[in-house]
Amino acid sequence: MKIVLPTGLAALALMFAPAAAQAGCAGFESQGTGLSVRYDPFSGAPINHAFNIRVSRTDPSVTAVRFILVDPDPRGGRSQFGAGGPQGYDVEWARDSSRPVFFSGAEQPNATNGAVVSFKAGPAGDVVNESFRLMAPAGQSVGSGDYYEPLEVRYVCYSGEERLDAAEIQQAGRVALDLETPDMISAFIGSAGMRRGEIDLGVLNPDQSSSGTVVVTAQSTSPYELSVSSKWGVLRRGDADAAGLRYSMRLGGIPVEAGAALVCDRTPAPSGRSHPLQVTVNGDDISSQPAGAYSDVVTLTFSPRLGLSPGAGCSI
Repeated sequence: MKIVLPTGLAALALMFAPAAAQAGCAGFESQGTGLSVRYDPFSGAPINHAFNIRVSRTDPSVTAVRFILVDPDPRGGRSQFGAGGPQGYDVEWARDSSRPVFFSGAEQPNATNGAVVSFKAGPAGDVVNESFRLMAPAGQSVGSGDYYEPLEVRYVCYSGEERLDAAEIQQAGRVALDLETPDMISAFIGSAGMRRGEIDLGVLNPDQSSSGTVVVTAQSTSPYELSVSSKWGVLRRGDADAAGLRYSMRLGGIPVEAGAALVCDRTPAPSGRSHPLQVTVNGDDISSQPAGAYSDVVTLTFSPRLGLSPGAGCSI
């Protein structure tokens, strides 16, 4: 018996929204419109992506600025993209990764933290582009959607050795993270990339029932429908064979027939969800059929399901 899996590909995009600077001794904006990262919640590779922040002085007396980046609304004490995106992301300063520049609490810029940039004399030195790296853990269970996360920039300006005023805060999403998780679904049998599998029931004995199982794994960021179809609906020796050997199926422990469909919520990451397909031939049906090699082709079709999730797991 052969199992065929039609399936699709998927990707995850991460973008930084550019913005304008605000009034104060300095302003900050994320650079570029094409900053994007492919993120697969089922991949073992974490995100490690370079990006730039444009720092501009708005007071000509400023010679340097120290600043930190802050997630203003962490969840459970951890940084998080939006309300339901990946948690535990971090940002490093490319020039000195040992110096902390990203926080999720009430931290203020001080001598032990922050990125420090210096401006040159004259109008030509009013702008500095500083490099950073975004890091996000692999294997985050993320549903499809858009997760926007504006960052605060807390900063202090200096004129020579003199600190100017108190620490200031730039808000309003001028430096922001935008994590987009599209609908994505894939399926495989045994190992990633395998789309076909076979259940070999061996030599059937009329004195006993025979069963076999193949495990189908689904990975999806959205609810999906899993439909079952078959070539003949019975085991046959060929297209012109009048004989037919009945069999029963259980998909993930649920009895199903050709034409049935399961609805499932999105799968956990990174492992996905296993759908064991078990096929059983009753011994009483074997003795009434002529000898020969019998087979059928079962097709499992995975497709995104619109609307609300049916709840945890799958139901028919």
